[in-house]
Amino acid sequence: MDTKQTVLDYLAQHEGQWVSSKEIVTTLAVSRTAVWKAIKQLQEHHYQIDSQTGKGYLYTPNATLSQTVIAQQIAPEWTLEVHDQIDSTNIRAKQLAAQPQMTPTVVVANEQTTGYGRFGRHFYSPSQTGIYMSFLLPIGERQLNPGKLTTGVAVAAANAIEQQYDVDVQIKWVNDLVVNEHKVAGILSEAIADVESGTISSVIVGIGINIAPSDVVPAELRRKVGALTSLTQLDRNKTVVNVIQAVTALLKNEDHHAIMDEYRRRCFVIGQRVQVRIGKRELDGVVQTIDDDGALQLQTKTGRQMVGAGEITKLNLKDGGYRG
Repeated sequence: MDTKQTVLDYLAQHEGQWVSSKEIVTTLAVSRTAVWKAIKQLQEHHYQIDSQTGKGYLYTPNATLSQTVIAQQIAPEWTLEVHDQIDSTNIRAKQLAAQPQMTPTVVVANEQTTGYGRFGRHFYSPSQTGIYMSFLLPIGERQLNPGKLTTGVAVAAANAIEQQYDVDVQIKWVNDLVVNEHKVAGILSEAIADVESGTISSVIVGIGINIAPSDVVPAELRRKVGALTSLTQLDRNKTVVNVIQAVTALLKNEDHHAIMDEYRRRCFVIGQRVQVRIGKRELDGVVQTIDDDGALQLQTKTGRQMVGAGEITKLNLKDGGYRG
């Protein structure tokens, strides 16, 4: 570990506290010059570190994503990668899934250049205003259902967001998180098959969250896409940690019925008339409920239909509010 990383580790452990240069030099066994250079480099990389004669250095969390800060606060079973820029966190997770020694991994990025959502649609992933992360979950002895995982992660992410931001998160079946009638997050689950056995070897769950507004998002999408806050002082590390901790708890929670109860409570399409696209087929009807497998129970003119996978393309709310 280089001096810059070692100094950041130490300051992060004393978040919000003044740490003298003498203390850093003595504890880390480095020179004052090395500490000064490390601080300058960290500041150039947008870490908020204040310096004051007689007091030393003060680290304050900000929007800059830090592997050090995140790793200190998550369960040790996770392997963590944090990238400033990447093509796609899901693509990176797929690369890791192909390695012989696959471990539970979280890939986090400040920016994606080719982020994608369902049906291969482009997912705008601008720098500094969102978080983009993918969980690589080896199956092993566990029985992981990608559909149930998507609904469970939607609940986990909603709870994590509400922990930090003053918002009420709703869910649009199956994988969109909505705040103030605008989409603020999307979730994409992908199963990875073992070629030899033909069975699922791992599941990747990608999450993209719009924390603050961005001018990069095209104007035609802005009426649909929202953000969690308009504040410019963001602690994105805390958001990442909250989501990882919530997903960790989800994977250990065997009470799937209780998770689905919360999913149904948050899901605002229940009781609404919708149009659902399933491949090339479209169904119109009223959503009766979401069952414990995450399937839509749709009352159509010809009777009740169960929709396990698909996309709601039209949603007619009585108040006409939703813009997703």
